[in-house]
This record gives sequence, structure tokens and C-alpha cells, in this order.
Amino acid sequence: MKPLSSCAALLLIVSLQAHADSFDVNMNNTSAQFKAGISASGLGDGNAEIQGRLLYNDSGDQLIDVGPVVQGPGGGGGGGEDGGGAAGKIAGGGLRFLVANSHQPGTTYTLMCLCLGAEFGFALPTSVPLAVIADYAAAPKILAFADAERYNQYGIRLEFGASQNAKIYFGYREVGFGVKNFGSIILDKGSHVGLAVAF
Repeated sequence: MKPLSSCAALLLIVSLQAHADSFDVNMNNTSAQFKAGISASGLGDGNAEIQGRLLYNDSGDQLIDVGPVVQGPGGGGGGGEDGGGAAGKIAGGGLRFLVANSHQPGTTYTLMCLCLGAEFGFALPTSVPLAVIADYAAAPKILAFADAERYNQYGIRLEFGASQNAKIYFGYREVGFGVKNFGSIILDKGSHVGLAVAF
């Protein structure tokens, strides 16, 4: 992906926000990710979305993915009448198609895969809604295409309920690909801060 195409992708994600049911942005000093979700009422029990995401870093690498995500009961740990959080397990999962590029000395790799992901966590019974959530996504060689041989992403985050419809979170994430005849490439690794809003 060239700079023009990455700008077009960013504009697409941002414009989606005008029609989205959820929007999420997180960043650190070297990378940023934007995510928008549109309700998919035909999937799950009304708790599914079609999500689109864009991740890019200061090396000029970009990753775009899209796919359905289903959130299980208890997701988000809503507040009670006293404003506190309701304890409960959090679980969800989804299927995503990813397209990425990575600039390495002398060449640019095109990376594509179909990956499965899941997240698990727990909403704590605190005075302010609080949850700890871990996530993992992977694609083996059979589901990796172009220059990719595999894909792995894992992370953990701590969410604070800023309001009924907004969460602030702090997390750690690592995103990487195995690349044919090259080895491993890490697109993002480190901590980040984010804001998630549901409309």
C-alpha cells in the first residue's frame, strides 16, 4: 500500500464512523489504530458487529482488516444503579480478513490472511466499571497468502467505564507476521491508550 492508498483507507474508516454503532481509536508514540463497527443483527443474539480496522506505524507499514465479531454475554461490565460495575465474565470472537504491507530494506512485502480471534476477560465489581480483557488472533500457513506464512496477534488491556457508552483503556499489544524467505516482521509491539465509544 502506498501513502495514497493508506490515506484512502483512513478516510474510509473515519467516514464509516458517521454510520457506525461503535468507534475505537488507540495509539502510542509509534503506531495508531482506528476501528469502526456496524451492527449485524442477523448474527448472534443482537450482539454482533461487522468491524473494519486500520493499523499503521511510523515505518510506513499498514494493516487493514474487516470481518464479523460476536460479543458474548457480560461484555463490557455495565454499571448498576449506584454507578458501579457489574461483575461477570467477558468472552467474544470473530473472523477477519487482513491485508497488510511492510517496508523492509530493498523490498515491500504484501501480507494477507484469514484469521480467527477470541477475547476473554472479567468485569470487576468496582465502584467505577472496570474490566481486564485478553485477546488472541492467529492464522496458520494454510490461511496465509501472498508473502505471509502466518499471523499472530495478542494483547491485554484494562478498561475503565468513563460513561455508559464510553470506555478508556490502557493495554499492551503485539502484531506480527511470518514472511516467506524472510522470517518474522513485527508491525506493532508495545503499550497504548485508547477510547472506545458505542452509539
